[in-house]
Amino acid sequence: MARHGSRRLVAALVLAALGGLLVQPSAGAAAAPSERFAGTARLPGCSGAVVRWPAALDSDRAVVLTNGHCVRLPFLGAREVLVDQERWTRIGLLDGRGEVAMEVRGVRLQYATMFRTDVALLELRETYADLAAGGVTPMALAPRGPSRGMEVRIPSGYWGEQRACTTRGSAHRVHERSWDWWRSIRLPARGGCAIRGGYSGSPVVDRATGLVVGIANTGYVGGRPCVDSACEEDRRGVVRLRRQMNYGQQTAWLLTCIGSDRTFDLSVAGCRLPQPR
Repeated sequence: MARHGSRRLVAALVLAALGGLLVQPSAGAAAAPSERFAGTARLPGCSGAVVRWPAALDSDRAVVLTNGHCVRLPFLGAREVLVDQERWTRIGLLDGRGEVAMEVRGVRLQYATMFRTDVALLELRETYADLAAGGVTPMALAPRGPSRGMEVRIPSGYWGEQRACTTRGSAHRVHERSWDWWRSIRLPARGGCAIRGGYSGSPVVDRATGLVVGIANTGYVGGRPCVDSACEEDRRGVVRLRRQMNYGQQTAWLLTCIGSDRTFDLSVAGCRLPQPR
């Protein structure tokens, strides 16, 4: 995975998650240079994004979206789901140019899992009004995942740099060690999305609309298929390693778990995210 870490095992997972060390010049992006990093976040070893649910009020506490593998070492188990835990996480929120506009604290882990997806939500003590006063603009999630051929950009709050490419559809299932992720977004390294450790949790943004369609989490770094590098399984059960392919996880599923009170709620009818066992 793309978390920035140490030790051989962690490093392999980290690099696998975020495209290894193959760094290419950034492609052009729809966002103006002054807006490129608006809403992005810098976490310990990872990236993220401030997101705002539909109909959220300025007085609601803000939420930061990142990967599930960014919230704990050792990483979460293959079927583990964390819900509503106190958490004290230092987070830097960036302005459009990539400068830290605010230093905040994540005070509650609303949700985290690496089962079927790789996602985590951290609730801040600050409200959206507080963030606006500090010059931070949240992002919004697209109601659907990306279509094949969508032009996307991936701004990393951790590195203060951006990659951009055209998606190559989604994989039925992606495997890495014991983890199994569904409908992962293909992000070709040689097409411009050659990302590296620290990109974990970076938003995958539709360049046409500015909406978040996914978050980067894993990819190809060589080594053993399905162990050191993620591999794909199609609907017939055929497993394949795609060289120089990175992956992101769908974020539209999060919107299926927003209650009438505008908050994240796994009990909402139709919520598509994994539940605690």
